Amino acid sequence: MAYTSLAVAMRVKVTQSLVITFLFAAPWHARAACTAPADLAKQLRATPDANTHAALGSWYADHQQFPCAIEPFRKAAALEPGSARYQYLLGLSLSADRQFAAAVGPLRHSLALDPDSTQTHLLLGTALDASNSRASAELEWRLALARDPKSTLALESLSRDLLADRDYNGVMVLLHPAEGSGALTDTMTVTLAAAYSKAGLPEDAATLLRNRLQANPASLEVAEALSGVLILESRFQDAVAALAAAASQHPEDLQAQILLLQTLVLAHDAGAQALGEKLLKAAPKQWELLYFMGVLYQEEENNAAARDYFERSIAAKPGNADAHYRLGVVLGSFKGEAKNETAARQELGKAIALGLDTPEVHFALAKALRTLGDTAAAQQQLSLYQQKLHAQAARAQAADKAQQGDQAAAAGNPQQTVADYREALALDPHEPVLAYKLGMALDKTGDQAGERVALQQAIALDPKMALAQNQLGYLDTSDGDAEAAVRHFRIAVEADPGFSKAWVNLAASLCLQSKWAEAHEALQHVLALGGEDANVKALLQQIETMEAQAPR
Repeated sequence: MAYTSLAVAMRVKVTQSLVITFLFAAPWHARAACTAPADLAKQLRATPDANTHAALGSWYADHQQFPCAIEPFRKAAALEPGSARYQYLLGLSLSADRQFAAAVGPLRHSLALDPDSTQTHLLLGTALDASNSRASAELEWRLALARDPKSTLALESLSRDLLADRDYNGVMVLLHPAEGSGALTDTMTVTLAAAYSKAGLPEDAATLLRNRLQANPASLEVAEALSGVLILESRFQDAVAALAAAASQHPEDLQAQILLLQTLVLAHDAGAQALGEKLLKAAPKQWELLYFMGVLYQEEENNAAARDYFERSIAAKPGNADAHYRLGVVLGSFKGEAKNETAARQELGKAIALGLDTPEVHFALAKALRTLGDTAAAQQQLSLYQQKLHAQAARAQAADKAQQGDQAAAAGNPQQTVADYREALALDPHEPVLAYKLGMALDKTGDQAGERVALQQAIALDPKMALAQNQLGYLDTSDGDAEAAVRHFRIAVEADPGFSKAWVNLAASLCLQSKWAEAHEALQHVLALGGEDANVKALLQQIETMEAQAPR
């Protein structure tokens, strides 16, 4: 996260100058010498207490010397270990220096001392996200929202993480209130639209983005998202129209212009070549521009020009698998002596090694190998082509069937829902979300045995699917197996620490085993997340009564 966004969200409760520093700081690169100003150095020699060390840390931060601020704040925290503020400032300075993993410890310590600090939950969430601890970050976003339900950073970050978890319904539930109140930011709008699109509701996504773009026509973020949704629907000219207006207001934004060029290429728009040539004059070595110009010339069957652009694009970015693939195809498309199947095979092999695994690349490689006389290898690639093509078609059919299942569920037709999801899962048996949806559809029909099989398939594919683990725990509870239920509920809350329902279920199952202290601890998580409804209060009261009666 950029320092500007970090500081805006944190609203640091320190000197105003330190806040301004974090608001406008640029990423730190050089490691300058840490030289304290004379007056502070003198004061530190005379009074080396926590407050003076913190003042020095603030001075370094004011001057964008974030690595230098770390040690003074660390000393302040060591001198006053009971100060949540100094622990927070240490975590903040480490985060500003992009030492996010190191920042986690001080921030957790700060929260142990002051658990109601919204700003610390937000900063800890940022540090955890940057340290690839998404589930733990989600808990911090939820804890922040329990204290400030309108926190923009928490809403944007949690919805982004839920989208990465493929919890599309979770994104919708989280952001719908903001949508209804008109509080969606551009970033929230794009995330919500992505959830709609991924959930099989592209029209809802397009409508949301189009309305937002009408309200803010200069928003590149929204225009880019809208063009992406329209491209997925093969509405290329509509995508061009959506993006061109916003891009015209940002003529100096090269990435926006490149995205417009890409959209024009996909739309086979006659203006693509002129725009590409114009942009290349300003950025002659930009790999994406070179790549898209190669695509244009390849479509015109101008193999020599296409080869030149692809080779230049690869020279600028050797890891672009698509450029290697297209160069391989072009090299194999020349006539006569210019044809070079050996080079084509090498480029196609590089594309596959770089991760490109489409049916087309295997077909092209099979063709090159056959021309070179390597029949066995060609047949192997042809078999892979057929497998990938079949799998691709099956996934597309599965998505259609799943969408039909969603519609049947919305219409209140559980039997048809089960049939559609079952067929979708048969077409795409490696998709855990389909298995979970089938399980929940079977739950509506009362088929608990079939539900359990489907849910077990879901967690076999994705052991950290919290929703499936929670539902399996519920089935175990119904079967009287409290121990198994607790196991599933624990996995659910470990996978999603912000899953209040699973915490409540865990507490209830622990009560069945008379584990009152553990049940009490589980409910504390619910209360921290803001889940203080009548049922939770009643269960907590029952647990506290039983704890009081338990022998000491």
